[in-house]
Amino acid sequence: MHFARCIACELRGNMSEYQYYEFAAIDRPISDEGLHYARRCSSRAIVSRVRWQNTYHFGDFGGSVDTLLKHYDAHFYIANWGTVRLGLAVPKGAIALKSIEPYLRRGKRYENTLTVKETGDRCILYWERSEEESYWDTEGEGLIDRLTGIREELLRGDYRALFLGWLADFHPDEVLESDGKSGSIPPIPAGLAQLGPALKALIEHFPVDPDALAVAAGLSEAATQGRIPMAAVLETLSISEMRALLARVAEGGGAGVMGELNRLTHPPALPPAGQAMTCRELAEKAIQGRTIRKKKEAAAAREARERKAGRRKQHLASIMQQAATIWSGLEPLMAEKTASTYDQVATHLRDLSDAHAQAGDSASFQQQLDAFRDRYANRPAMLRRIDKL
Repeated sequence: MHFARCIACELRGNMSEYQYYEFAAIDRPISDEGLHYARRCSSRAIVSRVRWQNTYHFGDFGGSVDTLLKHYDAHFYIANWGTVRLGLAVPKGAIALKSIEPYLRRGKRYENTLTVKETGDRCILYWERSEEESYWDTEGEGLIDRLTGIREELLRGDYRALFLGWLADFHPDEVLESDGKSGSIPPIPAGLAQLGPALKALIEHFPVDPDALAVAAGLSEAATQGRIPMAAVLETLSISEMRALLARVAEGGGAGVMGELNRLTHPPALPPAGQAMTCRELAEKAIQGRTIRKKKEAAAAREARERKAGRRKQHLASIMQQAATIWSGLEPLMAEKTASTYDQVATHLRDLSDAHAQAGDSASFQQQLDAFRDRYANRPAMLRRIDKL
């Protein structure tokens, strides 16, 4: 497989392959056992208790992603032949599997962007995309930090990332072309109309149909507003609970403690709304929305072109009024004999040509241009620019 990928890279212009792996600890630094395994996965990786990073141009990852996610909390992978993956690990039971199940695909037609597995005391959610015909130049450095906010949202009961994972496998045209039963859409979480930075980064790398998302956002409840002050949250904790939290901080789990406390400052998320809508109905509404959107975009583009043409017309009328001054101003520019001034001259000549054409006087421009060419017949660089007018 590695050899085949190298051949593919060669066929795409001798570009070397690129694979980027990163893992991050969020709740607390990983244990000695985890660090020992992390170091065994590669001799060249940057490895610490809070981060694992490596880029491969040749060779491949020598460990197990699932195993590393028993220790780290987040994983991001991207390869330039068209594969990208996000993995988020949470303690088993932190998110009920029955809450995740409606968002998972089971049919062979789909690539299953969103999958889930339990390993040890962890539950791992994966978003994965693979486009075999694509070749990307996107690099992975820094991307995991844009996406880890999704984990915190999930732990607060915010399932928008799950719905977006389901929607990444939803293709309205394919649904309408299918003869079989389309099934029902999964519960729609609140707040789909107000996506934060992490969710915007998610759909940047795991794209969804924008018109299907617009339909779903229209059915989504508004996001819960406001947060509970931290002081009020702390007042609800008993002395024994506070001591337990402080002990965890002292043992290096400060980030996890802060995550739990911040979670408590958010009002309970609204439960996802079950919609009596089939996938086929969603597809129909999405395609209707697409038609309306494209008409609006075409009208806006037409208006923009008309405004641009109007400005150009006014500009050329002004050029025509100043034509004699512009022609005389070309002489000092030509005296500088530099590529940049030749470019300026060519721009002026193009404007003069268009202005004369708009005024119905192209013959006058051509006469003056011929005289200009004769004067500078020994300037081949300028003549080449004139030939491209």
